[in-house]
Amino acid sequence: DHREIYSGDLFYGKDAFEGLRHMDAIMAFKRGETTEKPVAPARRKASSRAAVRGSSATERSRGVSLDVTVPKAPFIGTRIVKGMPVPEIAKWLNRTALFRGRWQYSRGKGQSIEEYSEFLSTEVESTLRSLLARCVEEQILQPAVIYGYFYVRPEGNDLIVIEEDGRELTRWTFPRQPEGRKLSIPDFFNPAGDVLGVQLVTMGSKVSDEAQGMFERDEYTDYLHLHGLGVEMAEALAELWHARMREELGIASDDAPTMDEIFKQGYRGSRYSFGYPACPDLEGHVQLFELMKPDRIGIALSEEFQLVPEQSTSALIVHHPQAKYFTIMRSKEDSWTSGSS
Repeated sequence: DHREIYSGDLFYGKDAFEGLRHMDAIMAFKRGETTEKPVAPARRKASSRAAVRGSSATERSRGVSLDVTVPKAPFIGTRIVKGMPVPEIAKWLNRTALFRGRWQYSRGKGQSIEEYSEFLSTEVESTLRSLLARCVEEQILQPAVIYGYFYVRPEGNDLIVIEEDGRELTRWTFPRQPEGRKLSIPDFFNPAGDVLGVQLVTMGSKVSDEAQGMFERDEYTDYLHLHGLGVEMAEALAELWHARMREELGIASDDAPTMDEIFKQGYRGSRYSFGYPACPDLEGHVQLFELMKPDRIGIALSEEFQLVPEQSTSALIVHHPQAKYFTIMRSKEDSWTSGSS
């Protein structure tokens, strides 16, 4: 086993595109452009199970209130939405993540902050406008959403999805922090019954095909621009649709007034994605796919439980006001400790 000879994070990439995605995420975190620390897929399965073993199955985190009104879901089940205008989704683009993270436009040596800001707001912004226009004209970005709501109840480290009559549909087992607040995602749900939002969004397969063609033709700058835009547009669509879901749940009044604050979780609840610190096991996608059947919008799972096309993202939508990002990190025993993501 490689863990016996190397204790650091190991990232597996089945091809150059997946390797670049890992590098994008690592560098964005190191530059401080995201609070989401990448979790090495090679360690996820063993590590998160160690976290579950490290805590009692009936333990609940410290300080999470149960005195929270459960919002009424507008419907139970899933719905499909297509045809969203690309310019409308682009309003939710995180330009810091795109320009500095995906496109790697960092401040040059000897360049003042003012000069760098001017460069981003003129030349780089012009590149973005041109590329978005091309994506609209050639229909390179083909956004689609499948989302919905389900009844759930927590049981220790498990979150159980139930029918209206109480029958179990499926369940997830989540890791728990063995130290600190001892948080686990099920803690944010009322044992008497609650509501979970779910979403899967995609920019479609055409943007992946176009980017791969650029890469094979050695058009690396064009590849970097289109690939990065596709990934960040998927994130923008996830942000947009999370906002729509907060409106449907009647909790959007807590939304912050600016986009920058929204990007820093300036709203009630949280959006947790499989593969990230609070729920690092990508295998959780299996139950999500059982519930949502996202093949209806062209999303599939790879053998490594990654979403295909790559320009797609998933999320569990939690309404509890105390639900924010948290990290489950490794301890000396290769378990996990508390922190912030």
